Amino acid sequence: MARVLAAAGNIFFSLLLGAVALAFVAVQWPEVMEQILTLAAGLKEHLTNTPLASKYNVWIKFLLQEQQLVFMGFVIVTRILLATLIAFIFYLFTGRTQDAL
Repeated sequence: MARVLAAAGNIFFSLLLGAVALAFVAVQWPEVMEQILTLAAGLKEHLTNTPLASKYNVWIKFLLQEQQLVFMGFVIVTRILLATLIAFIFYLFTGRTQDAL
């Protein structure tokens, strides 16, 4: 049960911290955010120009937006950092890795 709560907490806090990180980067470094959005637009263009059938490709074009890609990227990075931080704190207090449980 503790692992389920830890995983759910990681997902919840990574969403919140990802949004905070995105806002922080947008406010502090707007040029960097503009470059990230440009990269996301290029990724969307690459994904929508695949040789998929039109019945699938239209949904990718419709559902996938640059802002979503950027937010997903921030959340994924935040999730990795949060999991690493939790594993490090666990190691400091117990002296073993979580795999040893």
